[in-house]
Amino acid sequence: MNRFVDCTKGKILSLFPLLSSAVDVERHARDFMEAAKKLQLYFMGLKREDHAPTRAESLKKEIAVMEEELKTKEELIKKHTKLIQESQKLVKQQIEKHRVELEKV
Repeated sequence: MNRFVDCTKGKILSLFPLLSSAVDVERHARDFMEAAKKLQLYFMGLKREDHAPTRAESLKKEIAVMEEELKTKEELIKKHTKLIQESQKLVKQQIEKHRVELEKV
């Protein structure tokens, strides 16, 4: 084994033999590559989920769009109903005005 003296602390430190260091490096590299593959698979799965929503998710989105559309149309119906009622009121007033004029004649 290689040894050297750490002058700052006065202790003798052993260096690992080169063979043991090489095995550790290989093991760490292999562990790193396995972790990288797992991360890659994870992100590929996320990408697939983003591009291909499930049937339930698609239906939920469609329902939400339809509900928003229904809400908009109901508001339009209320607006137009109010306008029609105002127009009918004006027509009745005009009819009454003309009836009164005719009675005078």
